[in-house]
Amino acid sequence: MEKTILTGASVIFAVTGLYFVVRIWLKWKNTDMDVLKARVFLNKKFLEKNWIYVFLSGASLATHQSIDFLLSINYITGTGWIDRLSEFLELTALVFLVILAYEWFRIIYLKHND
Repeated sequence: MEKTILTGASVIFAVTGLYFVVRIWLKWKNTDMDVLKARVFLNKKFLEKNWIYVFLSGASLATHQSIDFLLSINYITGTGWIDRLSEFLELTALVFLVILAYEWFRIIYLKHND
């Protein structure tokens, strides 16, 4: 049951992230790059949040992959909680990427009126 919940949440977040990325891509073509650069690089808080989300996503994915590797070489034994932890870390990486896409969506789409 928990695996189904994690998988369902992953699908929801993946579709949400895809929505943000497609919307960003469509707006990107009509965006003044100089305005975007100023909006992004002059906003220290935006840049810091971006790096935090990238770091947390990478750390979650690296931990998930490490657990999977240790399971594949039989260094650790797959138990229910180890499998759930690995799946949760995978979901967490996805969540941070979706949050990152949302932050870019806000900068490009909501705050930018062409």
